[in-house]
Amino acid sequence: MTPDWLARRRRLDAVMRLQAAALLGDAAREEALRLLIDALSDSDHEVREQAAAALSEFGAEGGPAVPALMQAINDDNVIVRRRVIRALGGMGEAAEEAIPALVAATEDSEPSVALQALASLADLTPMTVAALPAFLSALWTGDVRARAVATVALVRLGPAAVPSLLSTLVHPAPDVRAKAAYILGKIGPAAVEAKPLLEKMLSEREETLRSAAQDALRQIDTEAASRPS
Repeated sequence: MTPDWLARRRRLDAVMRLQAAALLGDAAREEALRLLIDALSDSDHEVREQAAAALSEFGAEGGPAVPALMQAINDDNVIVRRRVIRALGGMGEAAEEAIPALVAATEDSEPSVALQALASLADLTPMTVAALPAFLSALWTGDVRARAVATVALVRLGPAAVPSLLSTLVHPAPDVRAKAAYILGKIGPAAVEAKPLLEKMLSEREETLRSAAQDALRQIDTEAASRPS
């Protein structure tokens, strides 16, 4: 065994022990956080991968790691980038300053990283109004998984997403229009301004569009009627 291999093994073992401390609520949790932040800049990508995974266990308490995690979003290693983005998505308000970097990561050349960025932004709603264009892009052109994540995020954004969803109701792709109607229905009474376009959709040729519009109108009207006067 070479000295370099042994040193690398020891660094990995140390990070794994720090991760265990985070999971178990060890009294040295604060020190573990500091050391894991340092490990994000280790020369070995496996150490950085493990450190990023461990930091995700801190949740909202991981706020001090946000600046280092933001830098690591641009790591050369795909797994590191994905785990870093996942960690930020679990940190709640502490990660608000990272939202622009997460939005940029939705255009990562690696699809799994871009998808994780969308998912983390969805986890951070309603703080992520700035990510609205990214969610809409995923809804318009993304694959099934990206569209599913964007749908959850847009529903959570609620009224802030309504104006953009109104324009999506006239998108050339029927499946995109149907998805926009579905989201507006989930938003409920706050989407009342969508009613004219949804009513117009009731005369579409495609049954899926008519059904989506009908369901959305029912949810908007039913929820509005059920609110106390």
